[in-house]
This record gives sequence, structure tokens and C-alpha cells, in this order.
Amino acid sequence: MASRNNEIKIRLNDDELSLLNDKVIKSGYSRERYIRSLISGIVPKENPPLEYHKLINEFNHIGVNLNQLVKQLYNQPVLENDVRTVINHLDDMIVSLDRQVRLPTK
Repeated sequence: MASRNNEIKIRLNDDELSLLNDKVIKSGYSRERYIRSLISGIVPKENPPLEYHKLINEFNHIGVNLNQLVKQLYNQPVLENDVRTVINHLDDMIVSLDRQVRLPTK
């Protein structure tokens, strides 16, 4: 990584500074990292709320329970396939939710 020897000065009014600081705090980035991300074409998303992590944990618990159910129903392939379909759908939901909340947009 190249060293950062160049400094710029920018003037903002109170509203602009407040807006920038609010977005920086919500992203969890430093102000400098936030601005560098914007220059690179990436708009950082807000950090997910604590409820997001609780929801992911609940999804994981449901997935564990479904996996246990699949193991118990191994001798009944029709039900096993149904349960596997539900597990795959649950995995897709978790991935989709994670993308929506955590990944920055370009």
C-alpha cells in the first residue's frame, strides 16, 4: 500500500459536517476511511443493529435443529428431501439478509 503523504483541506458548513459525522458513526469507519471509500465508488452501509446479530443467531439455531431432524429422518427419504429444501431456503435467506445489511454498495 502506498503511503499517504498528501493532505487536503475541505470546508463544510455545520449541516454538511453533521451529516458526514452521522454517516461516519453509523458506518463504523474513520472519517478518512469513509471518504476514501466514497472516492473509490463504494458507499459504506450502516453497521447492522444488534437485532440483526440476534436474528442471525436464531437462523443458525433453526438450521441446527433442522439438521438434527434430517439425521433422525434419514430412513425416510421423502421427508429428508423436504427438510433439506427448507434448510437450503434458510441458508439462502441468511445469505440474502447478510448481503443487504453488511456489504457496501458500489
